[in-house]
Amino acid sequence: MKKQFSLYKLGVIPLIILCCSVNAQTTGLSANMNNSFSKEVAMNDEKGLPVFNSHSPFTAKAFKNFSKNFKDADKAEWVETSDGYKAEFTKEGIQTKVFYNRKGKWIASVRNYQEDKLPGDIRHRVKSNYYDYSIFYVQEITVGEKMAYLVKIEDKNSIKTIRLADGEMEEYLAFEKSK
Repeated sequence: MKKQFSLYKLGVIPLIILCCSVNAQTTGLSANMNNSFSKEVAMNDEKGLPVFNSHSPFTAKAFKNFSKNFKDADKAEWVETSDGYKAEFTKEGIQTKVFYNRKGKWIASVRNYQEDKLPGDIRHRVKSNYYDYSIFYVQEITVGEKMAYLVKIEDKNSIKTIRLADGEMEEYLAFEKSK
């Protein structure tokens, strides 16, 4: 069972991570998990809630799950993807994307935020190993009961992505800055 879960973890989490692309620019950062097959669901009422009718492309189950688990979400934007549905919203500086399959079952959540929202224990682990670096972006990925953090750090010479999952920390990506 543990071996099967490890295979699942090795397959699903990297897949979600690969779908995430972060574009850093001097004016700011943005993360994008939209794929080319997605389309916006334009059936929302004046409060931003989806309207369900016979033509709605997504299930009421996805919205029910979303409403139960993200009570504080205001005006989520719903998008149909090739694999299911995505709800996206921003609250208190945290951009959240929630993914559901075609039957409305939750698949994963991705939260994007800055260093000040990072849990203290995670921040301490990164800072104690990379003390000359500053944290400039965080992606928190939840799949099932597992959570992983992709912490973007930089110093004057390089940019790195540190992955923290299952109690382990590793350097996931590293780039040298041009001079």
